[in-house]
Amino acid sequence: MAEREPGTRLRLLGDAAAEFKIDCNIPIRRYFRSGQEMIKMAEVYHNEGSLEAAYILYMKYMTLFVEKLKAHRDFSQVLPAEKKRVKGVVKDVMGKTEVLKLTLKSRFEEEHKVWLKEEQVRRWEEQREQARRDEEMKEAGRRKMEEVASIERDRQVALWHQAQLDKEDRENRGVGPPAGVGEIQDYTPSRGADRVVYDPNKYSDIASAPSQANEGLPSYDSVVGPSVSPPPSYDRTAPSYDRTAKPAPNITALSISHPTPSTSTPTPAFDRSAKPIISAPTGLRTVMVPGDLSEAFLAVAKSNSDRGVETLGTLGGHLANNKFIVSHLLIPRQEGKSDSCTMEGLEDVWDVHDKENIIFLGWVHTHPAYSVFLSSVDMHNQYEWQHMLPEALAIVCSIKDGVVGNLRLTPAGMSEVGGCSLTNFHPHSKEPPLWEEASHVEVNWSQKVVLKDLR
Repeated sequence: MAEREPGTRLRLLGDAAAEFKIDCNIPIRRYFRSGQEMIKMAEVYHNEGSLEAAYILYMKYMTLFVEKLKAHRDFSQVLPAEKKRVKGVVKDVMGKTEVLKLTLKSRFEEEHKVWLKEEQVRRWEEQREQARRDEEMKEAGRRKMEEVASIERDRQVALWHQAQLDKEDRENRGVGPPAGVGEIQDYTPSRGADRVVYDPNKYSDIASAPSQANEGLPSYDSVVGPSVSPPPSYDRTAPSYDRTAKPAPNITALSISHPTPSTSTPTPAFDRSAKPIISAPTGLRTVMVPGDLSEAFLAVAKSNSDRGVETLGTLGGHLANNKFIVSHLLIPRQEGKSDSCTMEGLEDVWDVHDKENIIFLGWVHTHPAYSVFLSSVDMHNQYEWQHMLPEALAIVCSIKDGVVGNLRLTPAGMSEVGGCSLTNFHPHSKEPPLWEEASHVEVNWSQKVVLKDLR
């Protein structure tokens, strides 16, 4: 994130805060309650130093009550006193948000400066490393060329010596060179007194150019053909050769392979249009559940379970170190049946939450005669809670099977149930699955739940 401009990072945090929609099918009082819990969580993040997360929640609160909640169909029914209270909170939050914005901007600027320096060093090191690799490649290519050139020089010298031997041999035998080799067919060797007699003492093992005595002889090209060039000059002593052994008759010219230059790795470009990875919660935060939660709930629900009647409770807790800690199990006033349970005392639950300074983290209910699953009524209840808090749990205790499941709606479930206006029991799609086992739950066996029966 440090590679982004400070202004861009702040804008992206604001965009993240505005990414939610208002569902008019959810009672508007739930949104007012959710707003209060946003403030509680923002204060926790702020105190823990997670300033970006606090900034997002404060911005989300202002966006909710200044802009989006006015579109709710029941907004006109909100009491003036409640609107006035929220207006005062918005003003207070706005001041905190401005202070946070300045703090974050200053921090982002420092981080960006550090990143620019580190990026400059990284690029310099990358260029230096690339230059080193290029130089190594060039050096390897140069050594290869020298090796090939050395082999070619030795080959040329061998060919030249062989040509000299062949010529001397023909002269000693008084015959001409084979027809078809260069232009030798037009040459007739002298047989008179001007013929040079072969004297081995005149030759040495050191390569040298033909002597003046050989001026009357045919040229090198006319003997070995125009395709073979005379031996090149060089500053080292030519190797000695065994004149009693002929070189291999078919000498294939070496193929010189030129090393392919490597393509430099381009400096990575940062996509400034991409969504940021912020220090605020990304994905689902962990929910810690007390080890005795199920046991405590089943004990208080036993009288109903024995009669085949469902029982429900609510889960309260707090945010700490970016984790939700379930600490309270509240049993509100309710009306239970064999296949459903309706909560009647939600306001009592909110009162306890305010006194204990806790927030809503989910709910739990029994299935006396059924297995662990979410019925259509259960899914609609869970939708309202999960719409407000994605981590909200729906714990189902099957009395029949003796199994407890931590459930939540899938993205497909949130989409389908959110678009459904039916009530009571009704069919829903089976594929893709609308609910699933929650994977963000951990059990703390050393923690004991606080049970409050409000019935």
